[in-house]
Amino acid sequence: MRIFTRLATALSVAAFLVVGTGPAQADAPTIERIEFEETFHDDFLTGECGVDVTTTVRGFTIFKQFTGAQQNLLQLTTVNITGTATSDFGTMRFKNVGADHMMVAPDGTVTLRVIGQLPFEFTGVLVFDLGTGEVIKVPHFRGEEQVGKACRFLAP
Repeated sequence: MRIFTRLATALSVAAFLVVGTGPAQADAPTIERIEFEETFHDDFLTGECGVDVTTTVRGFTIFKQFTGAQQNLLQLTTVNITGTATSDFGTMRFKNVGADHMMVAPDGTVTLRVIGQLPFEFTGVLVFDLGTGEVIKVPHFRGEEQVGKACRFLAP
């Protein structure tokens, strides 16, 4: 899952939770686990490596949403995905693991902390102010390094 997909989901949930949360007591979180397996033509790696690449991803995502005026943690999303990218010349495996914390500060600022390892993106912690889009903390970006490694496995 690319970072922008995660952010779009987070923004829509944040808007709903911040506007829709009333002065109720904190309830138990709602939990949804989604397991999946999908195979697709990988346009990103095909474009980067110059060979046709097919990727299979399998794993799960767990969404926990919290409600109630006393909550500072609005949503916790955990991700555990294994990917296998294959071309006529080789195969590469990768992991997308981590947790996304959507939190609201006492001043009402909603932040998203993306923690973990996102293939072809970064490792570490990325923190956004969801109201302004400001990046508060920048992780270690490893995208170019990881793409280079992938292409060494996938290209002739």
